[in-house]
Amino acid sequence: MPERKKGSSTNARSVTSRPSKSTGTSSLDGSPYADLFKLQLDELLGRLRPKYGSKKAKVESEVHRLRSIIEAIPNFEGLPAPEAQLVFQQSNNVRIPFPEAIPLESSTTLAYASPTNISIVGSYARKTALLLDGHVTVDVAVTMPPHIFQINDYRDYRYFQKRAFYLACLAAGIQKANPPALAVLLAYQDDNPLQPILTIQPTLPEDAGRMNPSWMIRLLLAANDDIFPLAKTFPTKSCTRVTRHDAVDTPDDHATPIYNATLRSECCSLSSLKQLHQASVRSAAFQDACMLGAVWLHQRGFGSSRSTGGFGQFEWATMISLLMQDGEGAGRPILSTGYSSYQLFRATLLFLSTTDLQSSPMIVRSTSLKLTHSKNPLLFDGSRGLNILFKMSPWSYDLLRLEAQTSLKAINDPLVGHFKALFIKKVDEPSMRFDYVFRVRVKEGDDGVSRTGHVPDRAADLANVLHEKLSYGLGDRARLVYPQIPSVQPWQLDLIPSHSSSRAHVAVGLLLNPEHCSRTVDRGPRVENKDASTLFRRFWGEKAELRRFKDGTILESLIWDTSGSKRAVIDLIISHVLRRHLRDYEQENDSGHSEAFDRLLPQPASTQPNILGPFSAAMTSFEHLMKSIRAMEGLPLQIRQIFPTSPALRYSSLHAPATGMQERPVRPIEFLIQFEGSTRWPANLVAVQRTKAAFLLKVAEGLETDELVMAVRLRLEKPGHKLLEDSCLDIKTTDGLVFRLQIYHEHELSMLEQALNGRMPCSAPREEIALALSQHKRRFIQRPTHTQAVSTLVTRHPLLSPTIRLLKYWRDCHLLSLHLADELLELIAIHTFISPYPWPSPGSLNSAFLRTLAFIASWNWQSDPLIVDFTSELDTPALDAIRARFDAWRKLDPGMNRMAMFAASNLDREGITWTDRRPAKMIAARFTKLAHAACELVKGKKGLELEPEALFVPSLVEYDFVIHLEPTTTTTTHRGKNSAFKNLRIESETAGPFDATIDCTRSFVGELEALYGDDVIFFYNESAAASVIAGLWNPQTGAPRNWKVGLHYSTMPLDKGEEEGGAEQQVTINKTGILCDIARLGGDMVRKIDRKMTRA
Repeated sequence: MPERKKGSSTNARSVTSRPSKSTGTSSLDGSPYADLFKLQLDELLGRLRPKYGSKKAKVESEVHRLRSIIEAIPNFEGLPAPEAQLVFQQSNNVRIPFPEAIPLESSTTLAYASPTNISIVGSYARKTALLLDGHVTVDVAVTMPPHIFQINDYRDYRYFQKRAFYLACLAAGIQKANPPALAVLLAYQDDNPLQPILTIQPTLPEDAGRMNPSWMIRLLLAANDDIFPLAKTFPTKSCTRVTRHDAVDTPDDHATPIYNATLRSECCSLSSLKQLHQASVRSAAFQDACMLGAVWLHQRGFGSSRSTGGFGQFEWATMISLLMQDGEGAGRPILSTGYSSYQLFRATLLFLSTTDLQSSPMIVRSTSLKLTHSKNPLLFDGSRGLNILFKMSPWSYDLLRLEAQTSLKAINDPLVGHFKALFIKKVDEPSMRFDYVFRVRVKEGDDGVSRTGHVPDRAADLANVLHEKLSYGLGDRARLVYPQIPSVQPWQLDLIPSHSSSRAHVAVGLLLNPEHCSRTVDRGPRVENKDASTLFRRFWGEKAELRRFKDGTILESLIWDTSGSKRAVIDLIISHVLRRHLRDYEQENDSGHSEAFDRLLPQPASTQPNILGPFSAAMTSFEHLMKSIRAMEGLPLQIRQIFPTSPALRYSSLHAPATGMQERPVRPIEFLIQFEGSTRWPANLVAVQRTKAAFLLKVAEGLETDELVMAVRLRLEKPGHKLLEDSCLDIKTTDGLVFRLQIYHEHELSMLEQALNGRMPCSAPREEIALALSQHKRRFIQRPTHTQAVSTLVTRHPLLSPTIRLLKYWRDCHLLSLHLADELLELIAIHTFISPYPWPSPGSLNSAFLRTLAFIASWNWQSDPLIVDFTSELDTPALDAIRARFDAWRKLDPGMNRMAMFAASNLDREGITWTDRRPAKMIAARFTKLAHAACELVKGKKGLELEPEALFVPSLVEYDFVIHLEPTTTTTTHRGKNSAFKNLRIESETAGPFDATIDCTRSFVGELEALYGDDVIFFYNESAAASVIAGLWNPQTGAPRNWKVGLHYSTMPLDKGEEEGGAEQQVTINKTGILCDIARLGGDMVRKIDRKMTRA
């Protein structure tokens, strides 16, 4: 929740009472991207502006036809309410939309007379309407004649009752006129039950019951601005003395600000249009600034209705027009009329983000209103007597301010595309916007106290109760509690509103604080503070208890025990608060439990004392091993530094290293050591590899006597390749963990570069030298720095570790383990935390993971590089250099055969360390398509009733063949036990200390790639005991071609009927033969192979 601006809350701020400083807003002028940004804005507005051509003529002809129908409606002479209802219902099939639960006094006179004015108002009249939802809404204001009202009708709902009867007469007149191809419905204006309106929409010619979404007319009611005294409807006044049927008695002097503002807004329709027109005359950029604001609000789910936050295009435009007005004294306007449209837009965001209109209300052009405080936000237009923010709730205003603050941060972040973050990306998906989502249903009558300013709306009442109780109960665990008031759909003229059902429901979204949300002990007031202790116990009931803490203080406290439950602390608090303060409710946790995604991980962080708990054993063992190596004597050189490089040592491996016997193969925990410099190192690359092996043997000798080490083993990587023959030392500790040690020699990089450039003699081929150089940079230069940076960020962002692990699990479930490097996925997940825009930083694993998928789905990797700045050190020249390198790669390799995705950081500015040759272009496209499909699934469920497991189910129908493996051969505990060969059974019974590191499936896939990698693309899941290996035939090798000697793959001749002609024999790849060879190579591992026969 955004922090409120500190300051005096005893005096409301007024523009007329002090000089106001002009907002100094910097624009994009002077930036190299200014012209591009301006072109993007112009194109956006050009696409969203409706074409005022034939559609305008059609709409305006319908408005003229409605005007004729309305003017022909006969008058209804004034009658007492009961008699008027009886006479009206006898001759019309329209239900009068009186405010619910409000008694209708028999002395109230109901009448109808021809309106004094009918005019088009709103954005369509000002030509700022946008095609945001695919249709244009035209607001038509019908001004009711003043003589049907009395001077005191502003009190006790009498105005709204007479207004409802007037609207029913309009509806009956239009219904009797029976306009062709038009559907007339009742609706609530901006979801306000006091303001029923008529909606008129064309129907499709082929289906009279189906709406045509191209345009819609809203028939609004208005009154003269002088019909009621201005001072009588100020926010501090009480205009109701009657009591709702479902509410308790309230004092007569209780202020009714929402009721008053609703009434006053009816009297300001035409004056508001005039005010906005004057603003557009004063500022040439006003219209475009309003449209930019409308797009920004729409992408964030804000609108003028109460269900969408109560702040839409009209409120945005009115706010700008007020902030551009001169003060009555010597004050200057907050916004300058000389600003460009983008400057006005940005300055308005700055005003929203830095000004708290709750603790310090703003009053414009009024000296008669004195306001000490306001529960709801207040921006008071004194000339019209209206708080333009009256439809906003405290939580919607807090969310609006948070969105403005987040957008300003995005504008100031050079790594973020401003245009996409501000105007393109949709931000209103609940499961991505909020960290936790649940829904509450309460039976009617459980809470009848109106808390919304005497507006009869049970859903709004329930939302207020939920916000109040949950905000107090969650405390600093939640940054924002946002109850979503459900909207009311239009209804038939003879029916009641659709929300009048036996049950009400409100969805609640939470923005969590990950630093506090898992706290299990809450400290309350001191026992000496009787009043605070009484309130504390009254709220928490039997859950509150007195405890003495270690510092000697005795406090009221709460203990949240999650040991015997699968539910998190947040779940327990919400359930307790709802159970205690709502007498009969049902909670539907639509995003699953708050740990639903976490429990998909092999070692859930929620089961540990802290979120990094699964890695504590590995980190402790690594620290002990480092101490033993540093204390080792007899080494030829002193150890300068030890570098961790394994994902397990940066808290990002999917399977956290665990002690004891493991079902799945164990990945060694890798780290490097660097010895001090010496001139005795050989100057030959092959000799360097031999010297490394000798050093490792000395280290092994020293570790053999260590009581924490069970066994050591020297092994060679890439045997047979002189430059790639990296020796390493496997170390198994007594707790069952396996570490892998390699040596880093700082001069090896320069030697490889000299050999590649021909300045140093080397017998190895140039391709092998280049491959060795690339591997050396990746393993010895980039991976240690990457590991250090990631481990630092993980401690700063506790949710980063489980987000990375879950993303890797998602990759593996979709069989992309071979193609996407761990480091690439880590960079993508880190981007979600350090550049989270257009959202704020995630507060739960649910939102972090889904936002990461949303980024992948929207990442246009063909034209946009991924740039991650770990330490905020990349300036504009550095960013330009990285982008220039990306552009150079695209020009050098336009087919993206070597590098499809470009992922750079301040630590790795080359951008291809983790994406060189993998993923291929086809794999990268599948990666983004899978993420897009997952996001569509989330949106289809609207974040509600989403089963997290559904996002991790792979589809095998797209593959050309699927190899099913025998489960008993893919685990370490069953390997070889059931073999038909006795020697394998004996080996399984006498397993060595490092046999658990042997991954048969990985070795099998590696051999398949070595044999058929040019002809087949293989897919498998390396995170678990893989049950399948899928494959796609390379379309280039699958095409028929002329036979020749030396083809690198098995071929078969085409039948004569399949040949396209020509003297030479045509051949194609022998798919059946290759699959038989694969089955023969796999032996007992392969259970069966399913082949898709539909492909050629």
